Amino acid sequence: MVRAARKTPTKRRVEPYAQGDLDCLCAIYTIINAVRALCPEMTIGASSRLFRRLIRSLNEHTNDALSPIIIGTNRSLLQKLLTEAQSYVAKRFKVDLDIQPKGRTVNAKSLDVVWDHLSAILDERTVVILELGGCCSHWTVLYDVKPQTMLLLDSDGQRHLKKSHCTLGPSKTHYRLKLPAAIAISRVRPT
Repeated sequence: MVRAARKTPTKRRVEPYAQGDLDCLCAIYTIINAVRALCPEMTIGASSRLFRRLIRSLNEHTNDALSPIIIGTNRSLLQKLLTEAQSYVAKRFKVDLDIQPKGRTVNAKSLDVVWDHLSAILDERTVVILELGGCCSHWTVLYDVKPQTMLLLDSDGQRHLKKSHCTLGPSKTHYRLKLPAAIAISRVRPT
């Protein structure tokens, strides 16, 4: 007996949501990605343990632990979570991480100067956590700067950011580099 080919249902096809579409955990992923960039010792298991520690620590550092998950993480909370990660890496791997706010160092009036300042900070032992605004609200990890592009380790899958898509001022169409929030993280020494 020959069967007729089944027709595809006419139901509307929807794009599935990905992790991060409905939450604001990019700051926590940014911290983990920064640590992983500097500590090759970080396995998936160690990353999962750090993730759980950071999520649990939200209770200690905020009045409402759900707020950072739903509306995002501010600079102050990010700094506290970075201190948690720094402690975790020191205890687990005997690695010291130096965390330095760089907002004043990189702040400038032109993208060319910002590019130069960020490039001067970065090396094989240093990454920069950068807050983006404008067309999005997001935290990301910057690990290298080329003449027209920033190279990223990003929880949203973005691998680079072109200078032509960036701005220092308000914008709805470009990525605003929120430089006062820039934080350099360096691997000081393994013990």
